[in-house]
Amino acid sequence: MDNEITASKERINGAILIFSCHRHMNTRLKEFGLKKNDYAGWKVFTFIGDPRIAEPYQRKGNMFLLKCEDSYIHILKKVALGMKVILECYDIEEGMLRCGDDLAFDEDKMIRFLNSPNKGDYMGRVIRPSKPGLKHTDNFMTSYFYTHPQDLLNPLNGITMSLQEMMKFNEIPLVPFASGVVVYFSKKACEIVIAEMDKVSWNIYFYNKVFGYPYVIEDVGIGFCMNKHKINPVHVFFYSDYPQDVNNDNPTVFAYHTNKYK
Repeated sequence: MDNEITASKERINGAILIFSCHRHMNTRLKEFGLKKNDYAGWKVFTFIGDPRIAEPYQRKGNMFLLKCEDSYIHILKKVALGMKVILECYDIEEGMLRCGDDLAFDEDKMIRFLNSPNKGDYMGRVIRPSKPGLKHTDNFMTSYFYTHPQDLLNPLNGITMSLQEMMKFNEIPLVPFASGVVVYFSKKACEIVIAEMDKVSWNIYFYNKVFGYPYVIEDVGIGFCMNKHKINPVHVFFYSDYPQDVNNDNPTVFAYHTNKYK
């Protein structure tokens, strides 16, 4: 039966996943992104969340509306659901490239990476903990909502707490992780992320007695999932916050993170 299901899917080398939200549909999604829907057998897809829809997802061309909260704090859930949908719809040969919605790409450099052999399972700009320990206090997410209070009121975001209540979700694990808006995952790594989210019933507020709240910051949460499976991130600069880095001779930097319309 599994072979019949696999045979009915379109086989592709991989998927490039662009994650956005309703707030940026008329800004970032119109101004940035990729010009084509296919690069070297890697198809491009865009994802937005909407908890109101009845189905797990709705599709229009290469855009998916996922049944999930559209907020920043839920982005790990959105990313994992995006991976799950693509694995359900396509037979993936290699893996997926997770991207943000405010990137300017050097497409030739990106294609060179996509065509490169022997990719790791989990690749990106690696952050390693400077101090040993099981968890630490990180107010990154609370600081974001402090400067974006309107996000707490948006019903599409599905946030039912105040900023003060959100402050308790500031304990996160000390693990190495691939940070930021461009990360590569092998098919195996995608399956691990999905399985780990299944274990916590897709609840990003799940509390781990030893490690705190691993899933409230996406890149930390994914690093936590990879760490549980003994997969270490491979350090590669895929993107930079400075456009000159994309234009120089660095062979790996293929995207400029504009940070526009924050």
